[in-house]
Amino acid sequence: MALIMKKRDSVTKNLMKFIVFIIALLILIETLVRVAYFIRNSKIDYIALPYVIGHDYGPIPPWAKDLRILEPDKSLIWKNRPLVNRKYIDVFSPVYSHRERMSYIRNFFPSLPASAAGNSLWEISLNSDGFRDQEFLKEKPPSAFRIVCLGDSWTFGANVGLEDSYPRQLHRLLQKEFPGAGFEVLNLGVLGYSSFQGLELLKKKALDLEPDLLIWAFAMNDSSIAGYRDKDIPGSREDISFVKKVGNFLDKSEAFNLLRYVALTLKYSPESITRQLKTIAKSADTPEKAIDYKNLEPWIRVSPTDYEKNTLQMIDMAKKNNINPLLLYNQLSSDAGEVAGIGYLGIMSPYRKVLDDISGARDVPLVDSSVLISKARRIMEERLEAELGLRPIRVYRGNAPEEAEVIFRVYQGTHSVSKRIYIAGTHPALGNSEPNKIEMYDDGTHGDQREGDKVWSYAATFSPATNIFYVYTNSGEEGKWEGLDVPYIRSFRMDSERDENKIYLPIETFGKVYMQADSWHTNARGYELIANALLEKIKHDEKFKRYIASFTFE
Repeated sequence: MALIMKKRDSVTKNLMKFIVFIIALLILIETLVRVAYFIRNSKIDYIALPYVIGHDYGPIPPWAKDLRILEPDKSLIWKNRPLVNRKYIDVFSPVYSHRERMSYIRNFFPSLPASAAGNSLWEISLNSDGFRDQEFLKEKPPSAFRIVCLGDSWTFGANVGLEDSYPRQLHRLLQKEFPGAGFEVLNLGVLGYSSFQGLELLKKKALDLEPDLLIWAFAMNDSSIAGYRDKDIPGSREDISFVKKVGNFLDKSEAFNLLRYVALTLKYSPESITRQLKTIAKSADTPEKAIDYKNLEPWIRVSPTDYEKNTLQMIDMAKKNNINPLLLYNQLSSDAGEVAGIGYLGIMSPYRKVLDDISGARDVPLVDSSVLISKARRIMEERLEAELGLRPIRVYRGNAPEEAEVIFRVYQGTHSVSKRIYIAGTHPALGNSEPNKIEMYDDGTHGDQREGDKVWSYAATFSPATNIFYVYTNSGEEGKWEGLDVPYIRSFRMDSERDENKIYLPIETFGKVYMQADSWHTNARGYELIANALLEKIKHDEKFKRYIASFTFE
């Protein structure tokens, strides 16, 4: 019996030693992983932002977590982390392959090619409240006219330096036109915010700042089909199961996250550009069913109905507190005409329509940046045509033809072309989305207007009411997605009303999308247009006019 007890004690001691060894080993591994991450992140000057089509980045490396600028919040869902400083370099530019683009995220020691040397650099610095602005004064100065900007990444100033964000540009315009007045323009923009979060932020922070005027700029993220509704998130994390608690505990382990990342990466297979082109083309075939907001309501972050409720509640709260509201619609539209909010499908966004209806019914001014940016884009296209001497002579018929020849034109700009530029689109005339197959020409044939001018052209025939989606590639191997352009799907709608036999599309530029810094945001010039449009609306505000009347300007 004593021998058995002795053996049992020996086994117990050995088991305890083994457990202690395993725990010590895990602690050592965890420590080494964290130290490696710290060293890696401390050596990074700029964080690369390699945009991809469809926003499909796959598994995100765990070492990038410490570089995030957002953190969870019970009522706001998330918020900006306070006192964060970051420097970014945009890689919204051509690359050889998708693998190369993703290497900017996946490589533990990332390096940028020489081709990215001239890419846009921008820096952010967040105050103690987590906003991209100087520290807010605890009390509003008696002589101040304070404007608070609530919004998403457009308001935050994505892709540009602080001075190029539209709140800061608006402040400069006000100071220039009314020197001596005490204008304050406070930026409360947060990346990814919806109108639900904006309303919560209004209650939690903005009202306490006692603004005289409130700029409300939400829509882009509200329509996101994210698989959840924003209004269901707050409070949903309070009562969680034991399994989820264990999962949350493991999430805090960098070693576990690294193992999970490796496993997910091995299984991950990115969706090809071919598949993405076909998906978007299929949704455009029946535009009235492209986004069924009613049936998709449980999976949309903020439905149009809730968006209207949030916006109306904001207006009521603002006016109750003697704050004048101003509505701002920030969105990019393809081929937007003179009618506000019209995209390539010819349908007004329901969110834009909500703002339009509210603006008229409640007498609240509205600025639509999509129209401003579309007009500026057309001006750039016309200017390039004039500079290159390639303004086409348009030939019209009395009636719209059954088919028309469309000439795609792309300027290679500063990019070298070893073979030729190719076009790939979902239509059979564009190769059924097969890459590096349909050749474009710079030899005066196939619709090309002048030989050797670096403008590559391709002519194809389409029927009316055809939605065309396409991308360009540069000198890649046929059948392979090589020589990629910016990660952006270009589009064109063949209107049934057009009465031209031959349609020359605007000259695009390889490596650029006019007036855009990426697929979702405008650039510094676009923010400037927004600031100027806001200024014109503000100058007609009665409260603003009374404030200005109290000053004498030279």
